[in-house]
Amino acid sequence: QQASTALNASSSRSHAVLMLTVVVWGTGSDEATQARLYLVDLAGSERVKDSGVAGIRLTEAQHIN
Repeated sequence: QQASTALNASSSRSHAVLMLTVVVWGTGSDEATQARLYLVDLAGSERVKDSGVAGIRLTEAQHIN
């Protein structure tokens, strides 16, 4: 569900998670080393007074920020 604010024409308040896995195999062995990197982008934060939101959108923004 999307809603506009005074700061954004379209605000989805969505989150994104990217998991990067790297595996390196040792030369001449059956051993592997594995590493994982998680990149997380949470919903953007806006100053409530600048966004002009009210009602349910205000409550939603307060919980995000």
